[in-house]
Amino acid sequence: MTTVPALDTERFLTPQQREIAQLQRMRGRACLEPAEADALAALHDSLLPGTGSADEATLLLTRSVSRDLEIPEYYRYTCLHVYGWFLDFFPDDPVAGALLALHTTLTDLLELERAAWVAGTEPECGDERIKRLDHATVTVRATVVNHLLQVRIGDLVDRAAADPELARRTALLAECTRFPRSDRHEENVFLRSVQCCETLFFLIRRLSVETAANRDEFPARAAARLETAVVCAGLLNDVFSILRTMTPEGFMTFRDFTGAASAVQSLNYHTMEISLYGYDPRKTEVFKNVDHLEVLNDEGVRAHRPLSAALASTADQRLKKSWAELDRSMAKWRGGHYRFARTYLPSDTPASGGTDGAAYVKRFVKKDACVAGADPFGGLPLLSGFLYR
Repeated sequence: MTTVPALDTERFLTPQQREIAQLQRMRGRACLEPAEADALAALHDSLLPGTGSADEATLLLTRSVSRDLEIPEYYRYTCLHVYGWFLDFFPDDPVAGALLALHTTLTDLLELERAAWVAGTEPECGDERIKRLDHATVTVRATVVNHLLQVRIGDLVDRAAADPELARRTALLAECTRFPRSDRHEENVFLRSVQCCETLFFLIRRLSVETAANRDEFPARAAARLETAVVCAGLLNDVFSILRTMTPEGFMTFRDFTGAASAVQSLNYHTMEISLYGYDPRKTEVFKNVDHLEVLNDEGVRAHRPLSAALASTADQRLKKSWAELDRSMAKWRGGHYRFARTYLPSDTPASGGTDGAAYVKRFVKKDACVAGADPFGGLPLLSGFLYR
């Protein structure tokens, strides 16, 4: 597996922290020896709040192997705690922070793929993958986050390079989330794609909530936020196009290493769908059977008035047009998700979350069963933040 440090991230780690990262990355986290996993877990848990330590980077590098924390398998795999930590730096503008995190993730994968291409270890599809990654990265850089001042994410990327603290956080985000379970090169593409999707799920949900909150008093701002959500939905489809450069055979080389980590467990995914379309009663049992998803059965969440309902009778042509584009892009993404599951998972292979794979995904492609609540504040603040466990 190619382990060239992307974005010069290692310069922000101490020698011990570099060893911690390399140990987990060398063979993949699933291949750690029991004694190695025990040592990393003990190190993390000795640094938990209350121990008097402020070793931030070490905590970020080792949280996923903690024994003291109850962390669902999906969140051990995806390292979303690091994204949560990164977004804490942007309390007043989480959308800009999340787009910067997305850019960092895509760029890190792009640098890894380019290094593999130069080394001759890139799969046959490598040139096409690099082109698609380039396209997605350019799209993120061009995304406007402040319409009044015409500030784009590219401007924030440039600022990060000149701001020591933001440069450190951006580098640590890349370094502390690049932990596949195996040593198979293709798992990097899969893991980074999942992390990008999680960031985009949050962005679409957050932008949907902001659109609904601003549409009456600040229609221009609402329209701008919704247009950004449309860009994010397009990026979701771009991420799937990157993922599809991996062959089904390439997927199966590492699939067993991912264990019980399943997107069925994703809070950001389910809450995004609720913010767009409302509560889906077909998922009641799904939420009930996954401990950290039970909160999504709460009355407040069920009562949430989704964006589809908020804009159903709007006379604002800009909002109407953008909602139609967003809905179309999300339908395309759900169809792509179904086709991915059908193509990449053999018919007799259950999905990692214990579902029946493609058949499970297919049940939720259409949103006709979703029930729109009447409370625009229902489920808040849960539905407005970046979620992980």
